Amino acid sequence: MKILIAGASGFIGSHLASKLSDQGHEITGAARNPGEARKRMPHLNWLACDFRHDTKDDWIARLDGIDAVINCVGVLQDGLGDNSRAAHVDGAKALFEASAEAGVKRVVHISAAGADMEAGTAYSSDKQAGEDALKLLDIDWVILRPSLVVARNVYGGTAVMRGLAGLPWFTPVVGADQTFRPISMDDLGKAVSDCLAPEAPVRVSFDIGGPERLTLAQTLTQYRSWLGFGKTRIINVPTWLAQPAFWLGDVLGWLGVRTSMRTTSLKQLEYDAAGDPSEWMQATKATPKSLSEYLQSDPAGVQDRWHARLVFARPLARWVLGLYWLMTGVLALTIAREHAYSVLVEAGYDASTRPPLLWFGSLFDVALGAAMLMKWRVRLVAAVMILGTFGYIATLTLTLPHLWADALGPITKVFPMMALALMIAATEDER
Repeated sequence: MKILIAGASGFIGSHLASKLSDQGHEITGAARNPGEARKRMPHLNWLACDFRHDTKDDWIARLDGIDAVINCVGVLQDGLGDNSRAAHVDGAKALFEASAEAGVKRVVHISAAGADMEAGTAYSSDKQAGEDALKLLDIDWVILRPSLVVARNVYGGTAVMRGLAGLPWFTPVVGADQTFRPISMDDLGKAVSDCLAPEAPVRVSFDIGGPERLTLAQTLTQYRSWLGFGKTRIINVPTWLAQPAFWLGDVLGWLGVRTSMRTTSLKQLEYDAAGDPSEWMQATKATPKSLSEYLQSDPAGVQDRWHARLVFARPLARWVLGLYWLMTGVLALTIAREHAYSVLVEAGYDASTRPPLLWFGSLFDVALGAAMLMKWRVRLVAAVMILGTFGYIATLTLTLPHLWADALGPITKVFPMMALALMIAATEDER
């Protein structure tokens, strides 16, 4: 079959694209940034799409010759570049209507367990509105509503879970009693593949989940055991205490920093996310693996343990590095200005060049620090930091070489900072 997957560069979409391609289907991946997606999956056909702007007419031409459409597009919450209404309702509706008009044989829509109006979030209400829009069309559709999807490659909320499982000594958890039915990506992929068969049931909506109903605390405990980190103590953090961290996540989202720690996540934790997969299992005879069976079948490696430890350590390192550069510039222009001028005097710069040198150097530091904090082109910013530091070292070596022996280490202390910038640049990938 010729299959178009909207959101093929995302967590679920990329796995489905790979699985269906391996089965011999011709896959067209639609993504906001097809250039980046093509680098990771060059064997697929790629085209650009954007649910925030694309209309039904935009999709009609893209669907020429397509037999089936799978929609995996989704966002957690509004933010810079993200719009829940566009992703889950308006953009999805344009794709669905175009599919019906273009004669697409089957539409499989990936929604989410617990995505109901009663959850009280824009995410859940928009998800349900998108499902309702598809149900109104004269087309063979299937809606799958998975619970927690687990895979070797993780992103977003599942990455945070792995990071929580990787914390030393104890595990702080908000919503430790929230329940899921974890389902492996392999089982979800099989469910989607089965939906494409001509004899598969159509115009049905299924909750998809594993055979076990697990709390978040139980899920994290199993992940930690899989990673080989031993036992831990689960600390149930009250919602009110965690609220400021999730408010900060909202602010970061509007600055373009994607994080699953948003107020929508906090609200959804109060609502059922397990679903009831019994109807799906009965109708399709599916026998999904439990979380423990899935984890045992694919042992953790060193890269999994590194990732678990870096989930929280890496953002902290980026913030420390950004604040270091930002505060260096701010201090040089404020309370440390006289000291900065004295260094320039000692280095031999005349009175006319000292102010522009001070302002240029300070604003350079502030700009790089702010860019790192806002996660703007992190690799480029880290590279400029390293090159700028080499320039700093070379200048001081020529003008004030005795600083190499200074007990406070104004030169030697910058080498760890360069190593930190290098580490952050090397681990910038999120998907």
